[in-house]
Amino acid sequence: MKFNSILLLSSLSAVALARPHDNACWSEKFNIPCCQTTKEVVRTTYDGIWGMENGEWCGLGTESTRPKDDIPPSPPALLDLDSVVDPAADCDISNVITGDSLAQEAPFRFGVGFNGAAVSTSTTSSKVMRELVKYQFNSFSYSNLMKPLFVLDQAGCQKNFKNGSNEIALNFTPFVDGLDYAQKNGLHIRGHVLVWHKQFPDWFFREEFDDAKEYVSEEVIYERLENYIKQYLGFVNYNYPGVVDVWDVVNEAVEVLEGKFDNSTGWYTRTITYEGDRNIWYDFVGPDYVVKTFRIARKYALPNVKLVYNDYDTFAQQPHDKTQAIIDLMHILQKEDLVDALGMQSYIQPIDPPFEENVANYDKALQRFAAEGFEIQITEFTIYATNGEDWLETQVYQYRKMMETIMKNYKNGANITSVTVFGLQDGYRFYESDSTKTRLFDHELQKKPTYEAIMEVLKAYNAEVNDESNIESDEEISVDADVDVAEDSADDDSDEE
Repeated sequence: MKFNSILLLSSLSAVALARPHDNACWSEKFNIPCCQTTKEVVRTTYDGIWGMENGEWCGLGTESTRPKDDIPPSPPALLDLDSVVDPAADCDISNVITGDSLAQEAPFRFGVGFNGAAVSTSTTSSKVMRELVKYQFNSFSYSNLMKPLFVLDQAGCQKNFKNGSNEIALNFTPFVDGLDYAQKNGLHIRGHVLVWHKQFPDWFFREEFDDAKEYVSEEVIYERLENYIKQYLGFVNYNYPGVVDVWDVVNEAVEVLEGKFDNSTGWYTRTITYEGDRNIWYDFVGPDYVVKTFRIARKYALPNVKLVYNDYDTFAQQPHDKTQAIIDLMHILQKEDLVDALGMQSYIQPIDPPFEENVANYDKALQRFAAEGFEIQITEFTIYATNGEDWLETQVYQYRKMMETIMKNYKNGANITSVTVFGLQDGYRFYESDSTKTRLFDHELQKKPTYEAIMEVLKAYNAEVNDESNIESDEEISVDADVDVAEDSADDDSDEE
């Protein structure tokens, strides 16, 4: 009887993991096919049970594991672009949306960071900027509008609480236009960021979501955190599957400056910010917040969404080795299969410390991360401008040098899967007072020499790869020819005999 019960359970398991006979596929709504042959469970998330076939994720079973009554909200109304005065309307970008394209030339994803602290000043609110972006790039991230400060809805949370609900209220209006734009144009979005010690509202940690109330317990904070991430990822997964396929889960949790870290964790956990403010997450729930946030994100993310730890100065060696601290943290996350990639914020100082020293340390960090087998994503790539009349000439040299360093490591086997430059244009047209001059496009949205420098490096890499491929092809032809000659010679000898 016991043996028969085991057989029955095995049969039920096989049925549960097999594809239904009517060819219905529950996971296709997430742009993930159902498994055809495998029954091996690789990962289980809130939305389903997942396997892999030919290196790609596939859905197992006959239906999603998400409760049927748990349906994420529909997207809010989109911005009427025709009602917006486009500050870039007078820019002639005809020569920018033809010819060279960073996305087409790069062997990895090439993205751009969108400026704007409101819908009205977002890059997606400009028709002209939209046209440029979809030609030159294949991904983008928001510098602000997907951060908790802009997404968490205090009034909505308070209303829910008064109605007896602890559900976190979210506002997707700030970035829904970007989701729609990306989906319609085949672009991807880097979600930035779920948890950070900055731009995370203090009221989230207080009773009744009230700024004047006492702080809640650690248990309540984690309940709120899970509810927030569940709703956030659920909305994006359900309404725009495959669009946000990368998330910076935790940002800048490592610090090596004296007096600003707790190294009892083994990875120099940040306790105080660079500016001297407290790390609210460390203060309220301790250093485990990083691992616990990744656990929650893994639970609610689709299996083909990459979860990233993102940090700045990843190449810093003083006063302590930040590269090693990040490696140690990544290993902790990897033990539970919680992280997929490392985000290397790449803000580079041109003078202090000296640029050449920065490049050398950056190069070493890339090599060390590559040696660990990490997937590396270059994020927020920016070289600050120098003063003086030769600032542009200096900037061109420095961008070229940095890009050469990235491509050298890529060619040597570093698993670099994306590069994202931070900001679209100098003197961002939505800001009247913006004096930024670190971007690849100028105030008129024309290609700067910095753009050309990066493009030349990419083209040089591709030319080298093509030359090597041609040499290998010629060698194969030569070997085949030698074999043919040898066979012909053998035939001749046979005829003589």
